[in-house]
Amino acid sequence: MTFQSLSFLAQQAGARAQLVQGVRALIALLAMCLVWAAQAQSAAAGQTVDRIKAAYVYNFAKFVELPGSDDKSIRVCLLGKDDLNGSMHSLNHRMAQGREILVRKDVTLDQLKDCTMAFVGEGDARLLPAVVRQLGSAPVLLVSDARQAMDQGAHLSLIFNDDRVEFDVNLLNLQKSSIKASSQMLKLARVVIR
Repeated sequence: MTFQSLSFLAQQAGARAQLVQGVRALIALLAMCLVWAAQAQSAAAGQTVDRIKAAYVYNFAKFVELPGSDDKSIRVCLLGKDDLNGSMHSLNHRMAQGREILVRKDVTLDQLKDCTMAFVGEGDARLLPAVVRQLGSAPVLLVSDARQAMDQGAHLSLIFNDDRVEFDVNLLNLQKSSIKASSQMLKLARVVIR
């Protein structure tokens, strides 16, 4: 083999290496784009689920006989940082049972008994036992989307199951707090603990 043919083969090998390196970079870029697209789609789906959960909370305010009916407002208190990606704030100033809903964020345990409804999100599930202890039998509707919410003392639990949002009702806990759920709502529940 001559020097020229060796030089030509070396150039071809170098060009192939650059081509392979370029293809690998392109594949990596495409993979990152797919991951970003999947994350964006997942985030959009998560935001939709959060909006549906907030809509359920709104309907709970409409179909649960809430205490303090002489009050002019329904105070929905958010404990912790999980506010369903801001979806709970969409309830602010809406009307339910002829009363204005006022959403309060970052409520402390000491302020709980001033609430009409309390929400603890999945991200703050560790707060549930303390919230339940603080409320005792106070007539404050406790709603959560935490997985073990019903076992920990919540009145109503939101569940994302088979691509849809459903809810469970703990009728015993509601009765302890002197809160009544409408029969229509109980019929729609996935599970009613009696």
